[in-house]
Amino acid sequence: MSTQIKILHQQAQKALNQSLYQQAHQNLMLILQQDKYFSDAYFLLAMIASAHHNLTKAIELIKQADALAPNNAEYLSQLAKHYALANNHVQAVHFAEIAANLPIKSSLTFDTLGVAYSQMGLHNKAVIFFEKAVAINNKNPNYFFNLGASLKFTGDFEGAKKAYKQTISMAPNYYKAHAALTSLGGISIDSNHISQLEQLFSKTQQADDKLYIGHALAREYETLKDFDKAFYYLDIAKKLKLQQFKYSIDEDKSLFKSIENHFKSDNSSLKKGFETEEPIFVVGMPRTGTTLVERIISQHSEVTSAGELQHFGLLLKKMAKTSSNRVIDAETVAASKNINFEALGKSYIESTRAITGKTAKFVDKMPLNVLYVGFILQALPKAKIVCLDRNPLDTIVSNFRQLFAINQSYYSYSYDLESTTEFYLLFKKLATLWLTTFPDNFYFLNYEKLVNDPLNEAQKLIEFCDLPWQEQCVNIDQNSSPVATASALQVRSPINNGSVGNWKKYDAYLDGVKEMLTSRIPT
Repeated sequence: MSTQIKILHQQAQKALNQSLYQQAHQNLMLILQQDKYFSDAYFLLAMIASAHHNLTKAIELIKQADALAPNNAEYLSQLAKHYALANNHVQAVHFAEIAANLPIKSSLTFDTLGVAYSQMGLHNKAVIFFEKAVAINNKNPNYFFNLGASLKFTGDFEGAKKAYKQTISMAPNYYKAHAALTSLGGISIDSNHISQLEQLFSKTQQADDKLYIGHALAREYETLKDFDKAFYYLDIAKKLKLQQFKYSIDEDKSLFKSIENHFKSDNSSLKKGFETEEPIFVVGMPRTGTTLVERIISQHSEVTSAGELQHFGLLLKKMAKTSSNRVIDAETVAASKNINFEALGKSYIESTRAITGKTAKFVDKMPLNVLYVGFILQALPKAKIVCLDRNPLDTIVSNFRQLFAINQSYYSYSYDLESTTEFYLLFKKLATLWLTTFPDNFYFLNYEKLVNDPLNEAQKLIEFCDLPWQEQCVNIDQNSSPVATASALQVRSPINNGSVGNWKKYDAYLDGVKEMLTSRIPT
């Protein structure tokens, strides 16, 4: 390596660490003009592409770096991570396993492998690599935060608390860690973080940071039964975030209308799908018991849980060949007429193989796959779809109280009670259409009936899934598989009805919601 290339390389790395992407890019291109075989130039260009969310370009560049410098654990771990982010889990596992079998000394490489596995929902494996990362470098708060998240999902709540506390001790303004720690419970009058959280809330003006702390405060005040204070912080934080991205429920109304019109038209010419009885989809509004149902089904010896997969929607988008920035919209729905649905179904099944294939059936528990039910049954005509139906007020309040993935357009409705109510009404109308159109494949399951009579309702559920009854299905507290959802704590306990009627805590703020429901839901 020449002295000039060495200097340019160092400058590029420094610029990249400071997010000075244009400067880094210029230095890397100067390197390649002098040495087109300099592998790390391609790798650092990949990191620039990744920072700009261009996963396809990033993967191409990392593969180029790997071709020039094979068996580089850093390159291969990043390749695994980027394939995982692109929802290509088969390739992600392939490259992660190669990287993991190489000698690794870098904490960053271990953390990257952990991120790759956690992105695929393989949290038991992720924990192994996150623990190795913090063993080498115990000064990086990000490593401890990542470890805490996977420990939570595997059910090690005490370990998760310890990791989150370590994160906060190193980075007191790590807002996301505060929200994560509070989500693990253990709050009481004598043991809470309210004073610290209120200071953080008043100090930050960033919408995302305020959202994390607002949700943390709401959860702690709710535990202390001060529901007015809980709602106060939720309302402020959510309104600020809502102003930032200017969401309108009209966007979702247009989407639902396009789906309804598409499937109300003559579907007699539907193309042949991919025939397999493997997939069971659990759908519905979030926070309505979808995780509970997934745990019941996946307790069966013939079923594997695949977690919440985004695969189907992304494959549909890819095959529809639309350029809009939303995964599903009216344009994509219209373009779906040109899709080869047999190929879509086959591609979906193949895309799950990093996790599935070990049992006769698997569960995909992405709640808002309810939008795709018609397309799923075109692509996979033998699939079974279970849709949760929960009390409207509990559904609406629970969605409003939930901190979903920030900046995910799927959940934009949840920043406002009125929009959440509108979205619920749109969901209920669409679900009714699915039940009418696909009565043999679509099953409406009432949450309240399930938690009040779990044995009887679970037996009917398992029968719908074309599985023989097994007594263990109702023993969800014995299900040790990871849970990467907001219900991670609840579903480690036996089935109970403790969440029924939670909306009453916020009854003082629901007059508008009740009025909308009364005027729009037929009696």
